[in-house]
Amino acid sequence: MVLLAAPLTVELIPHCTSVPRDDWAGSHDVRPLAELGMRQAEALVAAVGSDVDGIYSSPTVRCRQTVEPLAAAAGLPVQDLAELYEAGDFGEPAAGTGPELMVRALGGAWAAGRMLRAVTLMMDAHPGGRAAASSHGDVIPVLLATLSSTFAIPQPRHVGRGGWYTLQFGPGGLAVTAHDPVPL
Repeated sequence: MVLLAAPLTVELIPHCTSVPRDDWAGSHDVRPLAELGMRQAEALVAAVGSDVDGIYSSPTVRCRQTVEPLAAAAGLPVQDLAELYEAGDFGEPAAGTGPELMVRALGGAWAAGRMLRAVTLMMDAHPGGRAAASSHGDVIPVLLATLSSTFAIPQPRHVGRGGWYTLQFGPGGLAVTAHDPVPL
């Protein structure tokens, strides 16, 4: 299996609390974190720790802002990874036609494959290391469900904004730990 190519720990962080969609008139790619989200991002630095080898983010502003304090503490740049981008209501592949259930199922499978590629890219860049990555609340559960099924482990519980998941890939398979938001 490709995902067992090298041990890796990934701190997978859903973007922190952002300005609500309904309160934002511009492109959602530039929708920022709310004030609460900025405090959550700062609190994640001590909770996650800055001993990481790489920091990745969806190209959206709210995801980048989530890991920028961690990047500053680690002295590393934030690397945009298009594979971490949100699914857009699982509309891909764009040519999906037919019953709505089929189009959404294909979109979910596409999103899962894209997220698996993100993990593989991090694994290739940091074999045996530790990376942090910020993504979106629609695709993170897709990845977690895919990994849980692939590795025959229980699906982790949902964490709220300001929380994260630790994914530890190794020779024995995968361990996933859900971390609740850090109290502010």
